[in-house]
Amino acid sequence: MKRIKKYKIKYPHQPVWTCFAGFLKLFFKRPEIINLAGKLPTKAIYVANHSAMAGPVVYNLYFPVPHAPWGAYPMLEGYKSRFHYLRDVYFMQKRKMGKGFASFLASFEACFSIWIYKGMHVIPSYPDGRLLKTLRMSLNSLENNRAVMIFPEHSETGYHEELTGFSAGFVVLAERYRKLYGEDIPIYPIYYHKDKRKMVVGKPRELEEFKRRGLTRQQIADEFCKITNDLFYGYVQDSDSSNGKTDSIELETVNN
Repeated sequence: MKRIKKYKIKYPHQPVWTCFAGFLKLFFKRPEIINLAGKLPTKAIYVANHSAMAGPVVYNLYFPVPHAPWGAYPMLEGYKSRFHYLRDVYFMQKRKMGKGFASFLASFEACFSIWIYKGMHVIPSYPDGRLLKTLRMSLNSLENNRAVMIFPEHSETGYHEELTGFSAGFVVLAERYRKLYGEDIPIYPIYYHKDKRKMVVGKPRELEEFKRRGLTRQQIADEFCKITNDLFYGYVQDSDSSNGKTDSIELETVNN
């Protein structure tokens, strides 16, 4: 097995996040969790939709597996980087806000967001060659029994109920894990709907079943997008008329 260069995530106890998490629970209530997968391991990749700002917060507060999520790298840098990402990308591009209101919100959130990101054990995700650092930090997290959660949905035009596409970063991580350890890591799809307060965990998939079909990285990502959307169609969109068909599904977790 190849030796992995260590990139330690030095996130000590974060009192700011601990207090803030308790405050957030007043506004983000525990969702109904529908688990179709049985036991949920820590040595796994969880591929989830973002559901605007709510998703990462709710996953951190209530998802029953300790995990480190991928997050935009500017949010783990200095105030200026955090401000510009929040204003220009998150609020203006993705949330379609005007520049004035986006600037006001960004100037406020950029003050404390670094402590939230560190408290949530966020791994910085890079769009360039520094992705290697993201992969190494992710592998170290998995080695230390903390799962990795990735939000690969295309969000250039905002966040949508029906996901429009996935990026293939999680496939690259799964390939790297397979190359280093000689086995596939399970990849679990998750769909969360903030308004209906439902979270659905789908059955795990492995790279081998897609590789046998000769699919490329992007084709595998497209397949996972369809699988995740199916969770929305089957368990969230029509949940009001499901006649309780998911009531007997139990939630089990296990640490590997």
